[in-house]
Amino acid sequence: MNPNSLKIEDQLDLFYRRGMIITDKDKHIEKLKHISYYRLKEFAQPYSKVIMYGDVPVLRYEDISFDDVVKRYYQDKNLRINLLHAIEKIEVSLKRNISFILGKRYGAFGYLDFSLWANKQDYSKFKLEEKQYRFKSDLLKKVKKSSLSDLKNENNLNEDGFPSIWIASEILMFGNLVYLIELMSGKNQKELARFYNCTVKELLSWLKCLNFARNVCAHNSNIIDIQLQTKPLIRSDWNKNYLYTTKDKSGSEISTNRVAVIILIVITLVHQINDKYRLKPIRSNLASICKDSNPTKADKNANLIGFANSRSALDLQSFAKGKKVK
Repeated sequence: MNPNSLKIEDQLDLFYRRGMIITDKDKHIEKLKHISYYRLKEFAQPYSKVIMYGDVPVLRYEDISFDDVVKRYYQDKNLRINLLHAIEKIEVSLKRNISFILGKRYGAFGYLDFSLWANKQDYSKFKLEEKQYRFKSDLLKKVKKSSLSDLKNENNLNEDGFPSIWIASEILMFGNLVYLIELMSGKNQKELARFYNCTVKELLSWLKCLNFARNVCAHNSNIIDIQLQTKPLIRSDWNKNYLYTTKDKSGSEISTNRVAVIILIVITLVHQINDKYRLKPIRSNLASICKDSNPTKADKNANLIGFANSRSALDLQSFAKGKKVK
């Protein structure tokens, strides 16, 4: 059966019939003229459940209004903007430090020869040559599309038209950087990880997570309700002091896979780059998400995004400095 087109009034009525609180019909209809029904439905999902009426599944909303859903939509938008800003800072730092390590050890164009700097223990000669070919092909495409003025200076290019590592790093995407770090020899990886005061395993795990988060934010997808399919490495003190955890049937602790993990990773890395970085915008986002006159509900709102409680969600300065929640 093909879906039918619904008038805006009918879309709002469908929300109402499913249990959503409607306070101002005319105002809500105006919102639905500019924000799609399915977009808002996505932000109402955490407050919904499916009830079976015989063999018929029926979606029902509990304790949420249309205004709440619209508010969550804008909360998500603001959080995405501020996370992108912080992730960009990490990306800029990675570009500098990767190019510094590879340029210092292998010269301006040594990065083009993967056998010089890559991990030859984990990758065969054939595999490295294959990865090198793909990387160089992709890099040339980026060079052609780039408007970077330094690419017009022939002194920055080799005879095949490839830029020096310092120029190349500027036109690589976040995913390309993670790709290079994965291929690096252990020695190079350890030197890079030292810039961020973490282990190599942590750095790779965190950057893969941030690459995913960056793509979610950049493509206007829902970050506030995200559930990570692959959990990054989580430090034990994060679980102990900040993150919402549950226990499985055997009593083992299960870490959250919500956006709180992404936020803690971002803060950890950004703090190593600039310990004066303004966390206030992200904190304001979290305050808006958790805010409720009822402390129990405020904590529940914090749990939904992966924090242990509203206090832990808001005490980002203590987290950045490695302290316990006040």
